[in-house]
Amino acid sequence: MKIRDLNRRDTLKLAAGLGALASASALGGAALAQEQELVIVATGGAFEKSLRDHFYDPFTKATGIKIRPVAASNAETWTKLRAMQQTGRVEWDIVTAYPEDLIAQAALLEPIGCAKLANLASQGVPGACDELGLLRTQGGVNIVYDKSKFPNGGPKTWAEFWDTKAFPGPRSFPNAGAPWWPLMAALQADGVPADKLFPLDLDRAFKKLDQIRDSVAVWWRTGDQSQQMFRSGEVSLGMIWSGRAFALKDGGMPIEVVWDGAAPNTALWSIAKGSKNVEASKKFLDFWLTRPEAHVPFANEVSFDTSNRLALEGLSAEARSRRVTAPENAAKIAKMDAKWVADNRAMLIERWNRWLAR
Repeated sequence: MKIRDLNRRDTLKLAAGLGALASASALGGAALAQEQELVIVATGGAFEKSLRDHFYDPFTKATGIKIRPVAASNAETWTKLRAMQQTGRVEWDIVTAYPEDLIAQAALLEPIGCAKLANLASQGVPGACDELGLLRTQGGVNIVYDKSKFPNGGPKTWAEFWDTKAFPGPRSFPNAGAPWWPLMAALQADGVPADKLFPLDLDRAFKKLDQIRDSVAVWWRTGDQSQQMFRSGEVSLGMIWSGRAFALKDGGMPIEVVWDGAAPNTALWSIAKGSKNVEASKKFLDFWLTRPEAHVPFANEVSFDTSNRLALEGLSAEARSRRVTAPENAAKIAKMDAKWVADNRAMLIERWNRWLAR
């Protein structure tokens, strides 16, 4: 099974893939790495802090290799990395990718060499490593609503989300470089089953989006923005990442997260082609696979599953119920065709931008 081919059935397999703990391989070469630095591209804010606390700083302590985090959206990542490679000055080492990126952006990525990751077999979930990406986190892109605005209950399906009379209020959708997420929601709202969405019927999807466009107050670009719009009351309901939604809930907001029809949100670590620190990058990826005692608090803080297969065992029942790999949630996730998205990515983004600019 390859990460780029993940679907709901594969997600259930990941949930079931718990095994016995094997001792982590020691990371050597710390003395040789005192002056080395890895630049890792991910999202910022609380997510970056959690990565630093549980992975970046411990990796530096174990190896002497420093980590400098950079925050960038998916679209910014590939635009800037392509420009770096064209000038021959690649300043990044590890980037965040999605399954479709392993196909569409393959020329920008360095092979990982999964067989050489010493901790993969002993501590990784099944199928965690593709030659161009190592599973980082799994979640969803879900219907989220403020229960204080809907005391009798909010929308439980995308069809209800589109019903502005039954569920009035300003809405939000992502505009973060993955237009297929709102397009998938629109097709489900129009009656397409969650496992029959691809190939996307774009005319039908955009026609459905036309119906709700006037009720969309925010087209968010970052995870922090998707949270702030709820805190400020700018929106009452929206489509946002499950991890960001649960962080709002943990912060005291009366947020409800709906799994029915959520788009899968699988993120990976990939190595930038042209990196000057390929071997150090592979060391970090191997380190990432270890230490369930770090993955558990990280997973609890960001409400995403990770690629350490024992981390699931350390979760409470309540925390487990928040995860995309919980069987009751995985069964509700929409199916995505990463290859179709990769093959049509440029056209999708161009048409999306034209529609937004109207």
